[in-house]
Amino acid sequence: MNLVELLTPRADVEPSLPKLDLSRGRLGAPSGLDWLVTLAGLWIMTGLFIDAHQHLFLAVESFFNPWHMAMYSGAIFAAAVMGVAITRNHRRGSSVWRAIPDGYVQSVFGVAALLAGGALDFVWHAVFGFEHQMDLLLSPPHLFLLSGLFFLITGPVRSALNRPSASKLVDQLPMLVSFGLAFEIIQFVTQFGFYPEALMRDHPLSQPAFQREQFVLSVFLFYRQALEMSIVIWQSLLLAAAVCYLCIRKRLCFGAIMVLAVVVKLWIGAELSTDWMELLLVVLASLAAGLAGDVIVAKLQPSARKREAFRLLGFVVPAAYFAAYFIFAVPIFGGTWWNASWVFGSIAEAGIAGLCISQLLLAGSQPTAA
Repeated sequence: MNLVELLTPRADVEPSLPKLDLSRGRLGAPSGLDWLVTLAGLWIMTGLFIDAHQHLFLAVESFFNPWHMAMYSGAIFAAAVMGVAITRNHRRGSSVWRAIPDGYVQSVFGVAALLAGGALDFVWHAVFGFEHQMDLLLSPPHLFLLSGLFFLITGPVRSALNRPSASKLVDQLPMLVSFGLAFEIIQFVTQFGFYPEALMRDHPLSQPAFQREQFVLSVFLFYRQALEMSIVIWQSLLLAAAVCYLCIRKRLCFGAIMVLAVVVKLWIGAELSTDWMELLLVVLASLAAGLAGDVIVAKLQPSARKREAFRLLGFVVPAAYFAAYFIFAVPIFGGTWWNASWVFGSIAEAGIAGLCISQLLLAGSQPTAA
Protein backbone atom coordinates (compact mmCIF):
# COMPACT_ATOMS: atom_id res chain seq x y z
CA MET A 1 0.00 0.00 0.00
CA ASN A 2 1.46 3.40 -1.02
CA LEU A 3 1.22 6.79 0.69
CA VAL A 4 -1.68 7.96 -1.46
CA GLU A 5 -3.75 4.92 -0.47
CA LEU A 6 -2.92 5.46 3.20
CA LEU A 7 -4.11 9.08 3.03
CA THR A 8 -7.27 8.27 1.08
CA PRO A 9 -10.43 8.52 3.25
CA ARG A 10 -11.93 5.11 4.00
CA ALA A 11 -15.32 6.16 2.61
CA ASP A 12 -13.75 6.53 -0.84
CA VAL A 13 -12.28 3.03 -0.88
CA GLU A 14 -14.39 0.12 -2.05
CA PRO A 15 -14.62 -2.29 0.88
CA SER A 16 -13.05 -5.69 0.31
CA LEU A 17 -15.51 -7.46 2.60
CA PRO A 18 -19.31 -7.16 2.69
CA LYS A 19 -20.81 -5.17 5.52
CA LEU A 20 -22.13 -7.08 8.47
CA ASP A 21 -25.90 -7.36 8.55
CA LEU A 22 -26.48 -5.82 11.95
CA SER A 23 -30.22 -5.66 11.42
CA ARG A 24 -30.53 -9.31 12.41
CA GLY A 25 -29.30 -8.51 15.90
CA ARG A 26 -28.76 -12.17 16.91
CA LEU A 27 -26.42 -14.82 15.62
CA GLY A 28 -28.18 -16.95 13.04
CA ALA A 29 -31.33 -14.82 13.03
CA PRO A 30 -33.28 -14.64 9.74
CA SER A 31 -33.29 -11.56 7.55
CA GLY A 32 -36.36 -9.52 6.69
CA LEU A 33 -36.33 -11.15 3.26
CA ASP A 34 -36.57 -14.61 4.88
CA TRP A 35 -39.68 -13.56 6.79
CA LEU A 36 -41.33 -11.92 3.77
CA VAL A 37 -40.71 -14.89 1.44
CA THR A 38 -42.07 -17.20 4.15
CA LEU A 39 -45.18 -15.00 4.34
CA ALA A 40 -45.48 -15.20 0.55
CA GLY A 41 -45.18 -18.99 0.74
CA LEU A 42 -48.00 -19.20 3.28
CA TRP A 43 -50.08 -16.88 1.13
CA ILE A 44 -49.55 -18.85 -2.07
CA MET A 45 -49.95 -22.29 -0.49
CA THR A 46 -53.21 -21.36 1.22
CA GLY A 47 -54.69 -20.22 -2.07
CA LEU A 48 -53.36 -23.32 -3.84
CA PHE A 49 -54.84 -25.84 -1.41
CA ILE A 50 -58.19 -24.08 -1.11
CA ASP A 51 -58.37 -24.06 -4.92
CA ALA A 52 -57.55 -27.78 -4.97
CA HIS A 53 -60.26 -28.44 -2.37
CA GLN A 54 -62.76 -26.64 -4.58
CA HIS A 55 -61.72 -28.71 -7.59
CA LEU A 56 -62.17 -31.94 -5.62
CA PHE A 57 -65.50 -31.22 -3.95
CA LEU A 58 -67.11 -28.53 -6.11
CA ALA A 59 -67.23 -27.60 -9.79
CA VAL A 60 -64.75 -24.88 -10.78
CA GLU A 61 -65.50 -23.32 -14.16
CA SER A 62 -63.56 -20.05 -14.13
CA PHE A 63 -59.85 -19.26 -14.01
CA PHE A 64 -60.62 -15.93 -12.32
CA ASN A 65 -61.77 -17.30 -8.99
CA PRO A 66 -60.78 -15.95 -5.53
CA TRP A 67 -58.37 -18.80 -4.80
CA HIS A 68 -56.44 -18.40 -8.05
CA MET A 69 -56.24 -14.69 -7.34
CA ALA A 70 -54.92 -15.37 -3.82
CA MET A 71 -52.29 -17.74 -5.17
CA TYR A 72 -51.04 -15.50 -7.97
CA SER A 73 -51.19 -12.30 -5.91
CA GLY A 74 -48.88 -14.06 -3.44
CA ALA A 75 -46.51 -14.87 -6.30
CA ILE A 76 -46.52 -11.23 -7.40
CA PHE A 77 -45.81 -10.19 -3.81
CA ALA A 78 -42.84 -12.59 -3.67
CA ALA A 79 -41.51 -11.28 -6.98
CA ALA A 80 -41.83 -7.69 -5.74
CA VAL A 81 -40.07 -8.44 -2.45
CA MET A 82 -37.13 -10.12 -4.16
CA GLY A 83 -37.03 -7.41 -6.79
CA VAL A 84 -36.69 -4.74 -4.11
CA ALA A 85 -33.93 -6.71 -2.34
CA ILE A 86 -31.98 -7.17 -5.57
CA THR A 87 -32.42 -3.52 -6.56
CA ARG A 88 -31.16 -2.28 -3.18
CA ASN A 89 -28.08 -4.48 -3.39
CA HIS A 90 -27.46 -3.43 -7.00
CA ARG A 91 -27.57 0.25 -6.05
CA ARG A 92 -24.87 -0.40 -3.46
CA GLY A 93 -22.48 -1.36 -6.23
CA SER A 94 -23.06 -5.08 -6.77
CA SER A 95 -23.65 -6.52 -10.22
CA VAL A 96 -27.19 -7.73 -10.89
CA TRP A 97 -26.18 -11.39 -10.46
CA ARG A 98 -24.22 -10.77 -7.24
CA ALA A 99 -27.03 -8.56 -5.95
CA ILE A 100 -29.27 -11.61 -5.51
CA PRO A 101 -29.33 -12.35 -1.75
CA ASP A 102 -27.54 -15.42 -0.48
CA GLY A 103 -29.64 -18.53 -1.00
CA TYR A 104 -32.17 -16.89 -3.34
CA VAL A 105 -30.75 -17.52 -6.82
CA GLN A 106 -33.05 -20.54 -7.28
CA SER A 107 -35.96 -18.54 -5.86
CA VAL A 108 -35.58 -15.92 -8.60
CA PHE A 109 -35.95 -18.61 -11.27
CA GLY A 110 -38.69 -20.23 -9.18
CA VAL A 111 -40.93 -17.17 -9.01
CA ALA A 112 -40.45 -16.62 -12.76
CA ALA A 113 -41.50 -20.23 -13.42
CA LEU A 114 -44.48 -19.86 -11.08
CA LEU A 115 -45.78 -16.79 -12.90
CA ALA A 116 -45.11 -18.36 -16.32
CA GLY A 117 -46.91 -21.50 -15.16
CA GLY A 118 -49.92 -19.39 -14.24
CA ALA A 119 -50.07 -18.02 -17.78
CA LEU A 120 -49.75 -21.55 -19.19
CA ASP A 121 -52.50 -22.73 -16.84
CA PHE A 122 -54.83 -20.02 -18.18
CA VAL A 123 -54.22 -21.19 -21.77
CA TRP A 124 -54.59 -24.86 -20.77
CA HIS A 125 -57.99 -24.23 -19.15
CA ALA A 126 -59.13 -22.26 -22.18
CA VAL A 127 -58.28 -25.17 -24.48
CA PHE A 128 -58.99 -28.28 -22.37
CA GLY A 129 -61.38 -27.04 -19.68
CA PHE A 130 -61.12 -27.48 -15.91
CA GLU A 131 -60.06 -30.47 -13.86
CA HIS A 132 -62.47 -31.70 -11.21
CA GLN A 133 -60.75 -34.65 -9.55
CA MET A 134 -57.27 -36.15 -9.32
CA ASP A 135 -56.53 -35.22 -12.93
CA LEU A 136 -55.56 -31.79 -11.60
CA LEU A 137 -52.37 -33.45 -10.27
CA LEU A 138 -51.26 -34.41 -13.79
CA SER A 139 -51.91 -31.12 -15.57
CA PRO A 140 -48.57 -30.06 -17.16
CA PRO A 141 -49.03 -26.34 -16.29
CA HIS A 142 -49.73 -27.34 -12.68
CA LEU A 143 -46.57 -29.44 -12.52
CA PHE A 144 -44.56 -26.59 -14.05
CA LEU A 145 -45.81 -23.92 -11.63
CA LEU A 146 -45.47 -26.26 -8.65
CA SER A 147 -41.83 -26.86 -9.57
CA GLY A 148 -41.29 -23.11 -9.63
CA LEU A 149 -43.10 -22.75 -6.31
CA PHE A 150 -40.80 -25.36 -4.75
CA PHE A 151 -37.67 -23.42 -5.68
CA LEU A 152 -39.22 -20.12 -4.62
CA ILE A 153 -40.39 -21.32 -1.26
CA THR A 154 -37.11 -22.97 -0.25
CA GLY A 155 -35.19 -19.68 -0.34
CA PRO A 156 -35.42 -19.17 3.46
CA VAL A 157 -34.19 -22.76 3.93
CA ARG A 158 -31.09 -22.22 1.80
CA SER A 159 -30.50 -18.90 3.54
CA ALA A 160 -30.66 -20.57 6.97
CA LEU A 161 -28.34 -23.39 5.93
CA ASN A 162 -25.73 -20.81 4.91
CA ARG A 163 -25.50 -19.25 8.39
CA PRO A 164 -24.95 -20.53 11.96
CA SER A 165 -27.82 -22.23 13.76
CA ALA A 166 -30.19 -19.85 15.53
CA SER A 167 -30.49 -20.23 19.29
CA LYS A 168 -34.19 -19.29 19.52
CA LEU A 169 -37.20 -21.07 18.06
CA VAL A 170 -38.65 -17.86 16.65
CA ASP A 171 -35.48 -17.36 14.58
CA GLN A 172 -35.86 -20.85 13.10
CA LEU A 173 -39.46 -20.34 12.05
CA PRO A 174 -38.83 -19.11 8.47
CA MET A 175 -36.63 -22.14 7.82
CA LEU A 176 -39.07 -24.57 9.46
CA VAL A 177 -42.22 -23.21 7.85
CA SER A 178 -40.67 -22.90 4.39
CA PHE A 179 -39.20 -26.40 4.56
CA GLY A 180 -42.53 -27.81 5.70
CA LEU A 181 -44.33 -26.04 2.86
CA ALA A 182 -41.83 -27.52 0.39
CA PHE A 183 -42.90 -30.96 1.58
CA GLU A 184 -46.53 -29.86 1.23
CA ILE A 185 -45.84 -29.37 -2.48
CA ILE A 186 -44.63 -32.98 -2.66
CA GLN A 187 -47.78 -34.00 -0.78
CA PHE A 188 -49.89 -32.01 -3.22
CA VAL A 189 -48.79 -33.95 -6.30
CA THR A 190 -49.05 -37.28 -4.44
CA GLN A 191 -52.19 -36.53 -2.45
CA PHE A 192 -53.79 -39.80 -3.53
CA GLY A 193 -51.37 -41.24 -0.94
CA PHE A 194 -52.33 -39.28 2.17
CA TYR A 195 -55.26 -40.66 4.15
CA PRO A 196 -54.93 -44.37 5.07
CA GLU A 197 -58.73 -44.61 5.53
CA ALA A 198 -58.32 -46.60 8.72
CA LEU A 199 -61.19 -45.00 10.67
CA MET A 200 -64.22 -47.03 11.71
CA ARG A 201 -66.42 -45.03 9.32
CA ASP A 202 -64.17 -46.15 6.44
CA HIS A 203 -65.01 -49.83 7.03
CA PRO A 204 -65.52 -51.72 3.73
CA LEU A 205 -68.62 -53.75 3.02
CA SER A 206 -68.90 -57.01 4.99
CA GLN A 207 -68.19 -60.08 2.89
CA PRO A 208 -70.55 -62.41 4.86
CA ALA A 209 -73.37 -59.89 4.37
CA PHE A 210 -72.87 -59.85 0.60
CA GLN A 211 -72.01 -63.46 -0.20
CA ARG A 212 -72.86 -63.22 -3.90
CA GLU A 213 -70.31 -60.41 -4.29
CA GLN A 214 -67.72 -62.06 -2.03
CA PHE A 215 -65.15 -62.52 -4.77
CA VAL A 216 -65.43 -58.91 -5.94
CA LEU A 217 -65.28 -57.63 -2.35
CA SER A 218 -62.22 -59.74 -1.54
CA VAL A 219 -60.37 -58.36 -4.58
CA PHE A 220 -61.42 -54.82 -3.63
CA LEU A 221 -60.29 -55.37 -0.03
CA PHE A 222 -56.89 -56.69 -1.16
CA TYR A 223 -56.14 -53.68 -3.33
CA ARG A 224 -57.49 -51.30 -0.72
CA GLN A 225 -55.30 -52.73 2.03
CA ALA A 226 -52.26 -52.70 -0.27
CA LEU A 227 -52.87 -49.01 -1.04
CA GLU A 228 -53.41 -48.15 2.63
CA MET A 229 -50.14 -49.75 3.71
CA SER A 230 -48.37 -47.95 0.86
CA ILE A 231 -49.82 -44.71 2.19
CA VAL A 232 -48.47 -45.45 5.67
CA ILE A 233 -44.99 -46.06 4.27
CA TRP A 234 -45.06 -43.02 1.95
CA GLN A 235 -46.22 -40.64 4.66
CA SER A 236 -43.60 -42.02 7.04
CA LEU A 237 -40.85 -41.50 4.47
CA LEU A 238 -41.87 -37.88 3.92
CA LEU A 239 -42.12 -37.02 7.61
CA ALA A 240 -38.86 -38.74 8.54
CA ALA A 241 -37.05 -37.15 5.58
CA ALA A 242 -38.13 -33.64 6.62
CA VAL A 243 -37.17 -34.10 10.26
CA CYS A 244 -33.91 -35.98 9.75
CA TYR A 245 -32.62 -33.72 6.99
CA LEU A 246 -32.90 -30.58 9.11
CA CYS A 247 -31.67 -32.31 12.24
CA ILE A 248 -28.46 -33.45 10.58
CA ARG A 249 -27.84 -29.99 9.08
CA LYS A 250 -28.86 -27.67 11.93
CA ARG A 251 -29.09 -27.60 15.72
CA LEU A 252 -32.86 -27.46 16.27
CA CYS A 253 -34.51 -25.70 19.21
CA PHE A 254 -37.13 -27.43 21.34
CA GLY A 255 -40.47 -27.16 19.56
CA ALA A 256 -38.91 -27.04 16.08
CA ILE A 257 -39.92 -30.57 15.14
CA MET A 258 -43.49 -29.97 16.34
CA VAL A 259 -43.71 -26.91 14.08
CA LEU A 260 -42.23 -28.84 11.15
CA ALA A 261 -44.45 -31.89 11.62
CA VAL A 262 -47.62 -29.79 11.73
CA VAL A 263 -46.67 -27.72 8.68
CA VAL A 264 -45.83 -30.86 6.67
CA LYS A 265 -49.36 -32.25 7.26
CA LEU A 266 -51.65 -29.25 7.83
CA TRP A 267 -52.44 -27.95 4.33
CA ILE A 268 -52.86 -31.33 2.67
CA GLY A 269 -54.95 -32.50 5.63
CA ALA A 270 -57.20 -29.45 5.32
CA GLU A 271 -57.65 -29.95 1.59
CA LEU A 272 -58.70 -33.59 1.85
CA SER A 273 -60.69 -33.46 5.11
CA THR A 274 -64.44 -33.68 4.89
CA ASP A 275 -64.92 -32.18 8.36
CA TRP A 276 -62.97 -30.35 11.08
CA MET A 277 -62.63 -33.44 13.27
CA GLU A 278 -60.73 -35.27 10.54
CA LEU A 279 -58.30 -32.35 10.31
CA LEU A 280 -58.02 -32.28 14.12
CA LEU A 281 -56.92 -35.92 14.09
CA VAL A 282 -54.09 -35.08 11.66
CA VAL A 283 -52.99 -32.10 13.75
CA LEU A 284 -52.99 -34.06 17.03
CA ALA A 285 -50.99 -36.91 15.47
CA SER A 286 -48.51 -34.38 14.04
CA LEU A 287 -48.10 -32.66 17.43
CA ALA A 288 -47.49 -36.01 19.12
CA ALA A 289 -44.87 -37.00 16.54
CA GLY A 290 -43.20 -33.60 16.81
CA LEU A 291 -43.14 -33.70 20.60
CA ALA A 292 -41.52 -37.15 20.55
CA GLY A 293 -38.89 -35.85 18.16
CA ASP A 294 -38.24 -32.72 20.21
CA VAL A 295 -37.68 -34.79 23.36
CA ILE A 296 -35.15 -37.01 21.55
CA VAL A 297 -33.33 -33.96 20.16
CA ALA A 298 -33.25 -32.25 23.57
CA LYS A 299 -32.12 -35.31 25.51
CA LEU A 300 -29.90 -37.20 23.06
CA GLN A 301 -28.83 -34.51 20.54
CA PRO A 302 -28.87 -36.79 17.48
CA SER A 303 -26.35 -35.89 14.78
CA ALA A 304 -23.91 -37.45 12.33
CA ARG A 305 -21.65 -38.10 15.31
CA LYS A 306 -24.39 -39.51 17.56
CA ARG A 307 -25.63 -42.01 15.05
CA GLU A 308 -27.70 -44.27 17.27
CA ALA A 309 -29.65 -41.29 18.57
CA PHE A 310 -30.15 -40.13 14.98
CA ARG A 311 -31.48 -43.54 13.95
CA LEU A 312 -33.79 -43.50 16.96
CA LEU A 313 -35.14 -40.12 15.85
CA GLY A 314 -35.83 -41.46 12.37
CA PHE A 315 -37.72 -44.43 13.79
CA VAL A 316 -39.69 -42.70 16.54
CA VAL A 317 -41.13 -39.68 14.71
CA PRO A 318 -43.17 -41.51 12.02
CA ALA A 319 -44.00 -44.37 14.41
CA ALA A 320 -45.30 -41.84 16.95
CA TYR A 321 -47.39 -40.16 14.25
CA PHE A 322 -49.32 -43.33 13.40
CA ALA A 323 -49.49 -44.51 17.01
CA ALA A 324 -51.09 -41.18 17.95
CA TYR A 325 -53.33 -41.39 14.88
CA PHE A 326 -54.84 -44.66 16.10
CA ILE A 327 -55.00 -43.55 19.73
CA PHE A 328 -56.81 -40.28 19.03
CA ALA A 329 -59.09 -42.03 16.52
CA VAL A 330 -60.75 -43.85 19.43
CA PRO A 331 -62.34 -40.83 21.20
CA ILE A 332 -62.87 -38.83 17.99
CA PHE A 333 -64.15 -41.45 15.52
CA GLY A 334 -64.82 -44.55 17.60
CA GLY A 335 -61.59 -46.30 16.66
CA THR A 336 -60.41 -48.12 13.55
CA TRP A 337 -61.64 -51.02 11.49
CA TRP A 338 -58.09 -52.38 11.16
CA ASN A 339 -57.28 -55.44 13.30
CA ALA A 340 -54.42 -55.60 15.80
CA SER A 341 -51.92 -56.95 13.27
CA TRP A 342 -52.61 -54.08 10.90
CA VAL A 343 -52.55 -51.40 13.60
CA PHE A 344 -49.33 -52.45 15.33
CA GLY A 345 -47.75 -53.66 12.11
CA SER A 346 -48.35 -50.29 10.42
CA ILE A 347 -46.75 -48.48 13.36
CA ALA A 348 -43.72 -50.74 13.05
CA GLU A 349 -43.64 -50.24 9.26
CA ALA A 350 -43.73 -46.48 9.77
CA GLY A 351 -40.78 -46.63 12.16
CA ILE A 352 -38.78 -48.89 9.84
CA ALA A 353 -39.38 -46.53 6.91
CA GLY A 354 -38.09 -43.63 9.00
CA LEU A 355 -35.11 -45.67 10.15
CA CYS A 356 -34.19 -46.31 6.51
CA ILE A 357 -34.31 -42.58 5.79
CA SER A 358 -32.04 -41.84 8.75
CA GLN A 359 -29.57 -44.47 7.58
CA LEU A 360 -29.47 -43.00 4.07
CA LEU A 361 -28.71 -39.55 5.47
CA LEU A 362 -26.00 -40.93 7.73
CA ALA A 363 -24.42 -42.71 4.79
CA GLY A 364 -24.05 -39.37 3.02
CA SER A 365 -22.56 -37.46 5.94
CA GLN A 366 -19.28 -37.62 7.82
CA PRO A 367 -18.95 -37.21 11.60
CA THR A 368 -17.33 -33.92 12.50
CA ALA A 369 -14.50 -33.61 14.99
CA ALA A 370 -15.53 -32.81 18.53
